Amino acid sequence: MTACTGDFDEMNQNPNAITSPNPSYMMPYIQEYGAHIASWEFQVGPNLHCNLYAQYFANSASYFNSDSYTYNSAWVTDGYWNSYYVTVLTQAKSAKTVADEDPSYSNIYQCIRIFTARCTAQTTDLFGDIPYTEAGIGNADAKYDSQESIYNDVFKELTEAVELLNAKKDDITQVPFLNNQDLIFNGDLSKWIKFGNSLRLRYAMRLAYKDPAKAKKEAEAALSAPGGLMTSNDDNAGVYISGKGANGWPLFQISGWGEFCMSKTMENILKNSSTVLDPRTSLWFGHTDTSTAANPVYAGVPNGLSADALSGYPDRSYIWGYQNCPAWNLADTKPSNFLIGKRQKVMEYSEVCFLKAEAALRGWAGAGDAKSNYIAGIKASFDYERAGLDASYYTTADDDTYMTTGSVAWDAESSEEGHMKQIITQKWIALYPDGEEAWTEFRRTGYPALMPVAQSLEPSLPQGTFIKKLRYTDDELRENSNATDGSLNQGKGDGMNVRVWWDTNRYN
Repeated sequence: MTACTGDFDEMNQNPNAITSPNPSYMMPYIQEYGAHIASWEFQVGPNLHCNLYAQYFANSASYFNSDSYTYNSAWVTDGYWNSYYVTVLTQAKSAKTVADEDPSYSNIYQCIRIFTARCTAQTTDLFGDIPYTEAGIGNADAKYDSQESIYNDVFKELTEAVELLNAKKDDITQVPFLNNQDLIFNGDLSKWIKFGNSLRLRYAMRLAYKDPAKAKKEAEAALSAPGGLMTSNDDNAGVYISGKGANGWPLFQISGWGEFCMSKTMENILKNSSTVLDPRTSLWFGHTDTSTAANPVYAGVPNGLSADALSGYPDRSYIWGYQNCPAWNLADTKPSNFLIGKRQKVMEYSEVCFLKAEAALRGWAGAGDAKSNYIAGIKASFDYERAGLDASYYTTADDDTYMTTGSVAWDAESSEEGHMKQIITQKWIALYPDGEEAWTEFRRTGYPALMPVAQSLEPSLPQGTFIKKLRYTDDELRENSNATDGSLNQGKGDGMNVRVWWDTNRYN
């Protein structure tokens, strides 16, 4: 009794601890996890799932079966579920609490809102209906929100965040980002505004087949929004990676293991879309082992091969292109280390061009000319993929021929559907290696024409059909009673053969 003190609580506080979170320090953490910068999260998330589902790559190691749609809950948990719920959404909701209490953090919080909206849309695109309004606050039994309602909130978040940034971007009372706190735009709020508007256009287009009126309304609002859209590669959104070599871009960190390579679909599209080889091929992929730098051959592997069938494709192109290990395509020297090369893709100007091309094709106001936007998108992709490389690593000699011949040539098609196929196919190429967005666009449009996997090992997916979404993780199914509600996903419940809300059956 005599040992008690009225100062007990104060005495047991760490005087060096942070008592109030700072949103500016939360931002890089949110960006790194939201973009899957860490090599483990990248491998078990994008690389063993969406990059295979989009058919940028195929498994070249027989001990991985995700190419055949085998589900591994631990991978999905680490690669996607926890990255969003444990980090992005939780940190974003904490940042909102701080900004509500201290309005000087408003600008920083609006940037967090924009990036979180992007991560929210990506997560619901992967899983369908998900916990959202009650999630990220320590509630293990959070209710599930419909994907439609989540999309409505994404539009609200992007719209409000951009409006507030436009109003406060020059307000000197606002706390600015310090160096390396914003790994995408380094605190340039004008670029955040363009990014927010461009995302709004992306998600408007997602609804084009499901809810054309809503899609048109949101798209036209984005096209005319104050602050504008991305207008050049200078506006590209990519997460900066400070590491070099073994600690650089996670795609290259794990590429030396020889567990994935160019897919047969990628080979066919790069080789056969035009009358010349796609000029980006050697930037991304290395020539096969049996060919040489002087006479390169590029070859892919079909997706979903069994171990026995895989042995029949020994000649493969790994991702040893000029962007990350130029010595292989220059002088047949196997890579011992990899260049950092690029930022982790989030959204680029080339995608905005293709979005505007599709909007113009649909006759939406403010989109401009479909053909001009289409060509601008291809050129923007060429320029960005070559940026920062030694000029001796590539040639521009075939650029015009690529764009004006074969199925790439705009005049090769006369129907609206034919032009749609061209736009989405070129978008798919330019999005590389953003497998999440590429797989989502395939599910939305049915383009490009992917090859059915050689074998589906997922019982719910009939042979010859494609995976529709990721199912919920084992932990979620066990711990959240709402995850097994049969009313989810338009009354179809959960499963990898269940289509998400905006999916209108444009593929098998």
